[in-house]
Amino acid sequence: MQSPSPETTAAGHTAPGPKESLPAFVSFFQGALGSVRFWWAIGLGCAGILSLSERHYINPDGLSYLDLASEALHSGPSGLLNGLWSPGYPALLSLALALFHPAPRQEFPLVQFVNFFIFVLNLWAFHFFLRHWLSYADTFRPTNDQGNRDIVPFAFCTFLLFTLQDGGLRAVNPDLCMAAVVFLVAGITCRLSLPGSGRKHYAAFGFVLGLGYYVKAPMFPLGLILLGGLLLYPPSHRVSRQRLLLSLSVFLLTAAPLVTLLSVRAGHLSLGEAGKLNYAWHVNGLQLYAGWTGSDRAQTLPLSPYGLVPYAASKSGSPHLYGSPEHPPRRLMETPLILEFSSPINGTFPLWYDPSYWYAGAKARFNLRQQIAALKVTLLVYKENLFNSSKTGFLVGAIILCILAPRKAGFSNVLRASWLVTWPLTALLMYAFVHVERRYTAVFFVILWLAIYGALMARMNRQAAVAVCATVAGTMMIPFMVGMADLSVHTVKDLVRSTPPDYEIAALGLRSLGVQSGDRLAVVGFPFDPFYARYGGQRVVATIAATDEFWTLSAPELKSVAERLTQIGIKAVVAQDRPSKSSLANWRDVKISESRRFSVLMLSEPLTKDPPK
Repeated sequence: MQSPSPETTAAGHTAPGPKESLPAFVSFFQGALGSVRFWWAIGLGCAGILSLSERHYINPDGLSYLDLASEALHSGPSGLLNGLWSPGYPALLSLALALFHPAPRQEFPLVQFVNFFIFVLNLWAFHFFLRHWLSYADTFRPTNDQGNRDIVPFAFCTFLLFTLQDGGLRAVNPDLCMAAVVFLVAGITCRLSLPGSGRKHYAAFGFVLGLGYYVKAPMFPLGLILLGGLLLYPPSHRVSRQRLLLSLSVFLLTAAPLVTLLSVRAGHLSLGEAGKLNYAWHVNGLQLYAGWTGSDRAQTLPLSPYGLVPYAASKSGSPHLYGSPEHPPRRLMETPLILEFSSPINGTFPLWYDPSYWYAGAKARFNLRQQIAALKVTLLVYKENLFNSSKTGFLVGAIILCILAPRKAGFSNVLRASWLVTWPLTALLMYAFVHVERRYTAVFFVILWLAIYGALMARMNRQAAVAVCATVAGTMMIPFMVGMADLSVHTVKDLVRSTPPDYEIAALGLRSLGVQSGDRLAVVGFPFDPFYARYGGQRVVATIAATDEFWTLSAPELKSVAERLTQIGIKAVVAQDRPSKSSLANWRDVKISESRRFSVLMLSEPLTKDPPK
């Protein structure tokens, strides 16, 4: 009797050999790449790693949002009302604070957890958009299930690259929230073009647009632009202009309460002060962060570390060309210049808690020279994004598809779907005239690239289109995933070491010197990042703006400064990386790292020490 072959199983079936198992593995891999669940797992895993690695990260805007959330816990929803910061994101933070009651060391990690939760909403919103976009595309051309699956890997790669690298997952700001709203809006717009759309879909469309305005002010003009474009040229013959008017009505009704509250607060019709202030800062050249005293003396800030480039304000014309400050920070002293801003605005750093108060009276003025200068800077950001970044592959792939794609008829279909290109381009153009950061534009680039690739792939041979998309996605995703693997290793090591964050070291150092919760602090320079004060429960209420003058003060002059600061209740002066020439003052150093230190001058102690003999 012949013995069974080793390749024969107990059930009598033949086990696959090496040549057969390889195609099976390839088939499994292709199926995984086309699986939405696979990409959900990749997205959640990468976002989790990033959130853990940046669990102690906070930024100046985020400090204001966190202060707004705390204020809302004490004073109710009215505490969320602010001329610059929209209420949607701090409302989520306030809910998290109310649910978890974090200790000071847990606050910033909790904020990162909220950002992770928002990313999950973002991923769901993108999946919603992707499903309805593919169905919408099918109305123009029949596409089988395999064709839909072909674009799933490319679409999720595009989403992950822009959202995780540019979209601001770690940054404490509402850009991820706005991205989720944009994806939902785009998905509902596609849904309106499909069979079975009813009044509830049009009402939901207007409601989500209105909700976006609560998340971030630019969604109001962008919502009107989208609705106007759809009314002029509907995306499908199934889309009713009359029902779009219903969407417009719901949008305006949803936004009306916030518009009313902001207008009453400002004393005039207002959608918020974000547009005016950003134009005044980034185009007209009013000093950012530092408050506005009507003079730029000693207020030059090193903005480059924060990715900001100041544009020189015009020196010609009337000195009041850009208005006169109604609520300037109070000038305690002129030599050195000391600004005080303890009231009436709350917050860890009142100047940035509500800039619309401190910049009241500012006028945004169109100046052609300044506008051209601003456009040069913002267009350079777009140029870097297209030609000199890790995402240049999208442009290269689109050019290759354009070359390979045959010219076909169907111009009317192109016009029907043109909103997928024109709306993102309008958003990019709107930002270009004022200020551009990648976190602002990431969601619009996702929709734009998917619309371009989808239109070009529909005109091409399937194998060629898949090959181009796979190459584009692979060349960008492989380095990205390698970087994520490296980051995960460092994150695990950091979790094991459990090194305290810089702001905690600084806060505990201040506490050991006698600074208590509720105390007032003054800062040498401008406090972009007084995160230690949030941890310790202090407030930064004054800034010594003229730093060069301060560091060269004599002992009597330093005593005069200390007396003036003490009169307004300031407990200590905090400086970062003070120069050695200030060694005669009685500074107490708090070492943060080998290259960074905080220096504290306690005003209740002797201000100077005897020089070394």
